[in-house]
Amino acid sequence: MARQQLSFAVGRTPALMDTLNRVAQGAGVYDEEGLTVARVPSGGAAASAEACSSGRIDICPIGIEVIFAGYEDGIRLKLFFARLARYTYVLGVPEDSPIRSLADFRGATIGVHILGAGSAGKVAVDSMLATAGLREGDYALAAVGYEDAALDAVMSKRVAATAFPAYELIPFQLAGVKLRVFPHPLLKDIVNGGYVASPATIERKSDALAHFSRAIVKASLFVQFNPAAAARFVLEASGTPFTVADVERRTQELRLWDALPGTDPWSTRIGYVPPEGIDLYGRILTEHGLVKRALPASDVVTNQFLAFANDFDREAFKERAEQWKPSS
Repeated sequence: MARQQLSFAVGRTPALMDTLNRVAQGAGVYDEEGLTVARVPSGGAAASAEACSSGRIDICPIGIEVIFAGYEDGIRLKLFFARLARYTYVLGVPEDSPIRSLADFRGATIGVHILGAGSAGKVAVDSMLATAGLREGDYALAAVGYEDAALDAVMSKRVAATAFPAYELIPFQLAGVKLRVFPHPLLKDIVNGGYVASPATIERKSDALAHFSRAIVKASLFVQFNPAAAARFVLEASGTPFTVADVERRTQELRLWDALPGTDPWSTRIGYVPPEGIDLYGRILTEHGLVKRALPASDVVTNQFLAFANDFDREAFKERAEQWKPSS
């Protein structure tokens, strides 16, 4: 059977968020699913969304917020497979902070990556703290950037808290920063990020996207069954030299990241996006000004590849993953 071709948007994604694609490539599961997946530079999330909506790129790894926000501008995309197990944003404070509940954030300065009305981070903060009766003006937001700059803002106590996707707190933990983490009371179990494609691409390349989805399930299981090998795949894909210590650190990151799909490797619903959760999130995004109107989940989500993606011999794959060696 001829290999099927797919193009995959590569934007400004933190290294951890590219894990499943790198593992799918390194572990050979794209090959066994009969795929050639070409990585195409695409810029930020908005640029990626436009490229996928127009059909110039097949798959974009972006958040559902971008799909909602772009709808009024003619962007038509559907989230067809989740790459996370739950809502990404959490509030984090140092373990010695006096903040012990959402109500305690009154008067606090909270670090977000960027400021701007309707940003996903701002919506996360506003909607979380609204559940404790707080409103804008009861707390302040400060832009703290990414990675080392964000870590410095916390360590220097320039901000009392952070509002980041949970995976971005893992480097903080590895740096010895002990955190108290608050998940979103309403959205904590709702998936808001994954792989998206245009409705036309989903129809035209449905078989290839089904095999891509199964490759992602296998990659997520590989991370669970052999995190050290998965860490090596991610580092090898960077194209820069790395050491045993680098592999150990990345392995630790993967073990700490409990929001990856596949944490229950025997589940047959890995990659599922709950429509009812997306309906709720759409209403929250509208209420807090990120989008002009909520859309029904059926306009922005499909789970049509879920059964195929999860249909393979888990035991055989587990054995293969556990026996993988760098020289193989």
